[in-house]
Amino acid sequence: MTGSLALENGLLYIGTEEKTARVRVFDLDGRAVGAGITFRDGRAGRSRAAGVSVDLDHRIWVADTPASRIRRFTLFGVEEGGFGLPEDAPIETLDTVAGAPGAMDRRGVVRAPVDVWVEGHGDEGTVIVACDGERRHAVQVFDFLGRYLFSPKPLGEAHGRFRFVRGLARRGPLLAVVESGRVQIFRDGDFHFAFANPCAGRERFAPNAIALLADGRMVLAVGGEESSLLLLDPGGRVLRRLAGAGTGAGEVLEPTDVVVEEDGGDERRRVVVIDRDGERVQVFTLGGRCYGAFLERA
Repeated sequence: MTGSLALENGLLYIGTEEKTARVRVFDLDGRAVGAGITFRDGRAGRSRAAGVSVDLDHRIWVADTPASRIRRFTLFGVEEGGFGLPEDAPIETLDTVAGAPGAMDRRGVVRAPVDVWVEGHGDEGTVIVACDGERRHAVQVFDFLGRYLFSPKPLGEAHGRFRFVRGLARRGPLLAVVESGRVQIFRDGDFHFAFANPCAGRERFAPNAIALLADGRMVLAVGGEESSLLLLDPGGRVLRRLAGAGTGAGEVLEPTDVVVEEDGGDERRRVVVIDRDGERVQVFTLGGRCYGAFLERA
């Protein structure tokens, strides 16, 4: 089981997965808001809320990896749209996708999505989808009707490939793509720069998720034995370690997603991270103080 997060208008959306995927909504003090959403793909026999994003109409978009679909729900949990593998596709197609995530690497094809990012309202908006595997078209941009627009070029190379994308974040003209061993930054759809292993002496760099701040700084969630939560400058250099590896309060173990509150100074602005295989959500400040945890299972 893993966990994903989205933060919109002070509400925290938490996606988890067992066999039945679930998206729950909380305020930033950990109080549940509504009953949440549950769903399971009938063909695959399971679903996964690998990535969650919320548009300006409060519709919830979910990357469902086993079903190879981007699902769209109302805030009341009614599935009202989406795109990806057709819902009437045979189960054999899903088996092929799961067994070979590098297959079917073509424009407009959504296979094994691992994250989604949306902006807009009504039928006017942008959906950015990240898919698993080593692919040229692992990151693609669609409109709200699921029509393909373009694919950013990995490292600016027309025939390059993304390496097992873990997550996405967007702010203004910047798009951050977290993949195996590195982070790529795009500006207005074009490659801007990339960085790998910002910590000197770290043997293995396993970034899982990133959040972009308005001033250009970034918060990076890193997994592996040296799990950590890092505050980076706009060039990807470490400014501060917000949390180190561990299972105790104020520590992180295999964090899989991170989001940051919009307003406030470093000592008050809240950073939310999900870790321990989707079983715990902790709240920090940009100054490194831990407020506590909720959704915690022993």
